[in-house]
Amino acid sequence: MRRYLIFIGIAVMCLSTAGECRKAMDYDYPLYLNNQSDRRIQLWTPNAGEVGYPDTNLHELPRGVIVHPNKKLDVAGGGISWEKIYKSERRDTLSFFLFDVDTLEKYSWDIVKKNYMVLQRYDLSIYDLQKLNYTLYYPPTEAMRDMKMWPRYGE
Repeated sequence: MRRYLIFIGIAVMCLSTAGECRKAMDYDYPLYLNNQSDRRIQLWTPNAGEVGYPDTNLHELPRGVIVHPNKKLDVAGGGISWEKIYKSERRDTLSFFLFDVDTLEKYSWDIVKKNYMVLQRYDLSIYDLQKLNYTLYYPPTEAMRDMKMWPRYGE
C-alpha cells in the first residue's frame, strides 16, 4: 500500500510541474509602450545582428506598432525573454527609439535620419526594463529620471 501512495505522490508531482513548464513555454514576454501624450508614436529598436547601442545612429526605416494618444499597448511581445535577448546581443544596454508618426509621414527617412528627428531614445539595461515592469513610458516618468535617455529627462 505504501508503494502505491509513493507512486501516486510522484505521479501527482510530475503532472503538476509539467503544467508549469507548459505555462512557461507559452509565455509571451511582452514589452508595453504607455503613450501618455497627445501624439501617435511608434517604437523602433534594432533587430538582432543590426547595429545597436552604443551606436545610436539611425540606420533603417522604423517599423512597428503605432500607439495612439493615451493608450498602452504590447509593442514587442515575443517568445524569448528579454533577459535572453540582452544576453544574445552581448550588450548590457539596448536602445529603444520613439518616433512621432506625423514626423515619419511628413518627412522622408533621409531627412529624419540626417536631422535625428527622434522623439525620445531610451538606452536601457535589463535592470531598467525590469524596474519599469517591461513598460516604456512617453513622456518619461519620474521613475525613469536616472535612466539613460535622449533628450535627457526634463529637457
